[in-house]
Order: sequence, then C-alpha cells, then structure tokens
Amino acid sequence: MTLRQLLRSLRARNSPEQVNWRQYMVLWRTYLGPQRLRVALMALFLLASIALQLLGPQLIRLFIDTFQQHAGQQVLALIALGYLGIAIGGRLVSALASYLCEDVGWRATNRLREDLAQHCLQLDRSFHGQHTPGELLERIDSDVDVLANFFSQFVIQVIGSGILMLGILILMGRENLWFGLILGAYIVLSIFVFARIQRLSRAPYKRHRQAQAALSGFWGEVLQSLEDIAASGAARYILLRYFSLQRQENRAELTSIYWWAGLETVGIAIELLSTLLMLVLCGYFFVRGALTAGTLVLLLSYTAQLLDRTFDLTDQFGSLQEVTASIERINEIYHTTSRVQDGPGVVFPAGALAIAFESVAFQYEPDRPVLHDISFEVAPGEVVGLIGRSGSGKSTLIRLLLRFYDPETGSVRVGGNDLRQAKLDELRGRVGLVTQEVQLFRASLRANLTFFDDAIADQRILAAIEELGIMPWYTRLPRGLDTELAGNGSDFSAGESQLLACIRVFLKDPQLIILDEATSRLDPLTEQLITQAIEKLLIGRTAIIIAHRLQTVERVDRIMVLEAGHIVEYDQRSVLRNRPDSRYAQLLTMSHPEEMLA
Repeated sequence: MTLRQLLRSLRARNSPEQVNWRQYMVLWRTYLGPQRLRVALMALFLLASIALQLLGPQLIRLFIDTFQQHAGQQVLALIALGYLGIAIGGRLVSALASYLCEDVGWRATNRLREDLAQHCLQLDRSFHGQHTPGELLERIDSDVDVLANFFSQFVIQVIGSGILMLGILILMGRENLWFGLILGAYIVLSIFVFARIQRLSRAPYKRHRQAQAALSGFWGEVLQSLEDIAASGAARYILLRYFSLQRQENRAELTSIYWWAGLETVGIAIELLSTLLMLVLCGYFFVRGALTAGTLVLLLSYTAQLLDRTFDLTDQFGSLQEVTASIERINEIYHTTSRVQDGPGVVFPAGALAIAFESVAFQYEPDRPVLHDISFEVAPGEVVGLIGRSGSGKSTLIRLLLRFYDPETGSVRVGGNDLRQAKLDELRGRVGLVTQEVQLFRASLRANLTFFDDAIADQRILAAIEELGIMPWYTRLPRGLDTELAGNGSDFSAGESQLLACIRVFLKDPQLIILDEATSRLDPLTEQLITQAIEKLLIGRTAIIIAHRLQTVERVDRIMVLEAGHIVEYDQRSVLRNRPDSRYAQLLTMSHPEEMLA
C-alpha cells in the first residue's frame, strides 16, 4: 500500500477495498475542517521553518566566501548575526509548527476515537458477541493511539521533509546539475525500496496488532471473573492460556521488529552509499576549481540535511507498517454494519402498549434454532409471567422485544407497529428493563439514577423514591444524591442495586416493563421491599416478568411456559392453576419447582 492509498483508506465507509478521493476529502473535512485556523497556522509556520532551513546554508557560504575576499569585520559580523537570527528563529518557528501539529493531530484523532466508539455502541448484539470488550478497547484506544502518534508527526516529518528535500534538490541543481541528479536518484531509490518493504511487512504488523488485541481481550475476561477463577481452581488453566497468548504476541512482535530492523538497515546502506558518492564528487569539483570553499560547504550542508530528512522518512516508513495495520483494523469496524437498522419511524399509542408475536422463529447460529413459530398476544396493561428452563428461549424472546436482534421469520409488534419499522431510540425509550445484574458507574448517585441526564431535577428523583416507597433506604445514605459510587459493585448490596434499577425505570416512565430475574438472588426481606416497588412500577403499564421462582409470578395476569423454543402453554394464571394437566399446575404441586426451571 502506498502512502496516498493509506491516507485514502482511513475513512472509506463504502468499501474497504475501493477508495476514491472524494472519500479521502471527507476524512479531512470531517476531522480537520473544524480546525481550519490551526491547520492554516501550522502550514504557515511549517513553510517559514523550511524557508529558514534553506536560507541558513546560504548565509554560511556567503560568510566563507566574503571572508576569503578579505571583507571587513563589520560585514562578517552582520552576516554572522543574520545567521544567528535565522538559526534561533528557525528553532522557534519549528517548535511552534510541531506544537500545532501535535495539537491538530490529537484533536482529530480524539474525534476519530469518539466516532469509532459511538459506531461500536450502535452495532447490534451479534457484533459484540463476536468481539470481547478487551479487543474492542484495544482497537478503539490503542489502534487510534498509534494513529494519533503517527499523524501528529506526519506533517512535520513527511510533508515538511518532502517540501524541504524538494527545495534542496532545486537549489543544488542550480549550483551543479550532477549533484541534483545524484541526490534525486537517491531519493527515488529510497522511496521505492521503502515502499516495497512496507508493502511486504504489512501482514506481520497486522498480526502483531491482532495478537495484542487477543491478549487484551483475555485480560478483560479474566479481570471480570477473578472470583469464579479462584473458587473453581482454574488459575493453572488461566496461566497456561496466558502463556500461550503471550507467546503468540511475542512471536508476532519479533517478526515486526525484524521487518523494522531490515528497513533501517536498508536505509542506512543507501545513505552511506549516497554520502560516499557525494564526498567524492565534491572533492573532484573542488580540486578542479569548479567550486568555491563556500559553495563546497553549502553543498555538503544541504547533502547532510537531505540525508537526515531521508533518514527521518525511513523512521516514518518504519512506523507506517504499524499504522497501516491499525488503520485496516479500524476500517474493519467502520465497515461493519449493524444487522438491526433503524426503520422509518412509527407512532406509538399513549398508555400501556400491546405486544404481539406472529409466527416468530430465530436462531443465533445457522441450523441451531432457538425459537420455533412463536405466536402470542399481550393486551395493553397485562402482566405476563414467563417461566421455563434455562435455554428455553426466555431471554431470546426479550431480546427480540427490545430489538437487539430481528427474527428470522415472522414479526414482533408493539403498540400495533412492526418493530422493524420503528426507530431504535423510539422503541427503547418506551421500554424499561430491570435485570439481575445492575451496572453502576463511578459517579454520584444522582448521575447513576439519571444516566447522566442533567435535565432530570432532584425533586423528580426524590418524588420517584417516595412514590416507590423506599425513602427509608434513601435517608440512610451519607450524602443523599451526592453520594459518590465506586462503580465496582461494592457500594450497595444486590438488593439495593435492584432498588436503583427500579428508580431508573420509574424516572424513564416507560409504557412497557421487562423484569428479567430481578428478584432471583435476594433475601426475603429485600425481595419484599423490591416487590412493593415493582408493583407500583407496573401500575398502568404492560409487563413481562421472567422468573425462576413461582412466587415471583403470583400476581401476574397470564402465565407463559416455554420449553426448547416452543410455547408449551399460555393462558390466564387462574385457569392454568386450576387445570390439573397444565405444566404450571404441576409445578405448583412440586416441593422444589425451581429445580425444574433452572
């Protein structure tokens, strides 16, 4: 991949293979457009720095030639002061250009990181099932970080060096055509060789980045499961797995280092050959009297600058492999589209929402169906208890209802609307979900309850707490809504976390509530408190309650029993309870019905 193709591929959304200049301009307009002033100042300082670097050797030649002509000390002093001013000014301008370049690069890539994170959050559950949190963190943060470090130096090291080298070639060609031709050939040969090596080494660098992502994903899984690992004695297995992943990462890194070392070695060899040839040529022309001492120093100074800049470009080409691999991995995510797309939008009716599943079938993997021809209806305001063994399809049914996935066949209707026609935000804004695991953030209690929505007033939060009947719990908090949470689950018990979830749902004021095993792990006293809060949540709303314990569904209107993806029975709770042959009635007569539902 050439440098131009690399840049053009960064934000190609239509195809990862075919990229055109229009897409390339979209990239720069998107991320650099808001920084027009900084980019203009950066370009101005960069050009000024290049001009001063080209002017410095000219003053050195003027000083030497003037000295050989026995000019007065005043003239030499003025030339020396001029050179000193140019040298200091060049350093200052170069520092300003570097600062602006870093600033522009980091601002642009931070926006890219934000854009990439938002894109990942909008992808459906199937994508997140294929990528671990650690791998996504590696891509969003580390891969973009590589890109930030590259582009913060790209203008200075590549574009700036390119302009300076072109200026040096033009000035040297004016002094002597042979010098311009030799150094021009050196630059062409260097670029050709570096581009060839970069193209061959792209795959090893991509494997290295992938190995790093796999190792990060492994640690993400381990750190979330430390208690389970320790309790089950799986530490030995974890260490063996870590050693295996670390060896893969080490091998990939060594391979990428070999390629980088090879690139450096080739660059040094070409530079030494070109320097030797230039010294011989300078000596030849100086001995023949074709060059003055000042011109000789000028040419050697320009040669040193050009070779140094070429070596800087070698370093950039060395980092280009890693950057290319990171960009390809970023593009892979950019070109991943969600299977669940926003519909044109629908109008949901006010009040409790009706639910209808019409001949719904679904499978996560080919030839492994989870739901088979599911059809049922829930009237507005009804509360349905959903019971069944683990793996019977209860959670899958809820995921379809929240439109985390779309059914393979059939349709899911809420409020009379096919969910495929609804916008995701419109749908999920009308559904409240309470699960076993409640995610708490490192922030104040207020922020955790409102999900960082500053528009929700404290009076509304306190009113919700009062209405749910849990004000005694709230008054025990040390700082009320300003209580800071650590976000690691140590602040509240499982029951108290469930209370927070109830407050969240109440503030959301949904039309449909889904309770997914919300009280399955609580002690009786806490369960009673949460049950009271849930009963108030359900007033005037449609609800589906998934339960493993039959006590949880004692107050529901209807019972649905799922088994192996089929609806075994679905009817009024009182009807099923009084029918001896019903599965629900049989469970009620068992001493430990939860064992049958586990």
